[in-house]
Amino acid sequence: MIYKFLIQIIKAALFFFFKKIVVTGKKHIPANGPLIIVANHPNTFMDPLLIAAITDQRIGFVANASIFLNQFITKIFTYFHVIPIFRKKDVEPGEKPDNRQAFSKCHEYLNQNGTLLIFPEGTSYYELKLREIKTGTARIALSFEELKGFQNNLKIVPIALDYSDSIQFRSVVAITVRPPISVHKYKLAYEKNEFDAVSLLTEDIRRELADLIPQTTDKEQEKFLLRAHQFYTSFYAPKVDLNLNPKQSLELRNQASKVLQFIQTEKPKLYHDTQDKLTRFCQLLKQEDVSSNVISESIEQNNSFLKYTAQVLKYIILFPVYLMGLISNYIPYIMTAKIFNAMKLDIEYKAPVQMITGFFTYPVYYALFIWIFRMFVSTELWHSILLFILMPIFGYIALYYYTQLKRFMNLLHFEFFIPRHKKQVIIRLKDEILKNMETARNYALEAFE
Repeated sequence: MIYKFLIQIIKAALFFFFKKIVVTGKKHIPANGPLIIVANHPNTFMDPLLIAAITDQRIGFVANASIFLNQFITKIFTYFHVIPIFRKKDVEPGEKPDNRQAFSKCHEYLNQNGTLLIFPEGTSYYELKLREIKTGTARIALSFEELKGFQNNLKIVPIALDYSDSIQFRSVVAITVRPPISVHKYKLAYEKNEFDAVSLLTEDIRRELADLIPQTTDKEQEKFLLRAHQFYTSFYAPKVDLNLNPKQSLELRNQASKVLQFIQTEKPKLYHDTQDKLTRFCQLLKQEDVSSNVISESIEQNNSFLKYTAQVLKYIILFPVYLMGLISNYIPYIMTAKIFNAMKLDIEYKAPVQMITGFFTYPVYYALFIWIFRMFVSTELWHSILLFILMPIFGYIALYYYTQLKRFMNLLHFEFFIPRHKKQVIIRLKDEILKNMETARNYALEAFE
């Protein structure tokens, strides 16, 4: 009962925190266990919340022993079927992690037709790649099947999480569920050689996840990919912009990562030339405080005086609503960032901490705001109810207003305040990068066919 209630709260919090959650392949999640869900782990506590929210049955969790900080937290985790796994960093130097008890608890939970969520990377960092997959998931699955002669019908469901920006409020996340892996098909391999069977199953899990998320070799290439994706969706395929088509846009980013890997190996001169030009292009935009989307809009659209006037009128008319949204939402919004900064946690914890704290700061502030409204404006109940409904709506309008106004100001700046010769340099670079990207795309298409 408590679990179901909390899941509903989590779903509400996720709805407000993310701009879009795109779920594909949910039908592949079996209605009942025994089941193990495996997923990549770029966003600490946000990852299990998202997966729990899309899974109909109750799930247990396998987590690092380091989060079991005291007896109180341990009791809470035990209630929610969180099973601690010890890593080398969780034990004293020189000691070997002993997870026999943890494996036994996993077997017990699965034997009750339970569903376990495991993050086989073992760590959580926001980076565009799949880290090394640990063998623990395969060992738990195969040893469980062995207990009843591979007749338990245990399945492993891979789920890939791909965030447009895992630490940013109102970002986009794609959740892709792959068809289940039946563990019993590894029976012969396991009976022949346990180690080889574990390695085989681990590799199959890795391949299922890696195919669905972008892969980069280092931070430099990750930056290159993010810039290339932004550039490509601004000038070449604007209809797959994240705001318009998040699922297709994230899939495009995944495809682009494969093209980069290929070009880096097969056409290094083209790779580095494109990287250098794109870096210079982004530096010029940063110097002039404009975005690639703004330049694309300026080039492709006829921005007449009448159109500018209409835009200005729109912002003037919406300003009172923006102001109301700012007054009624800015303080709880900024408090979530202040609380996170005060906690001095790693950046990977930013999104879940801000979402969880926001779940408290917003209701408290809304209640205080309505109390002041009733004290000084109106005591009518329906006025208070209407205000409560309108406050979050005003907040979203204020956010939209701010982002669109900033974009409009950038457009005006590019059109009227950047010297002509600088514009020409930016546009020439844009054309050269597009030409390189088209060449890279053609090379990749020929190779991948």
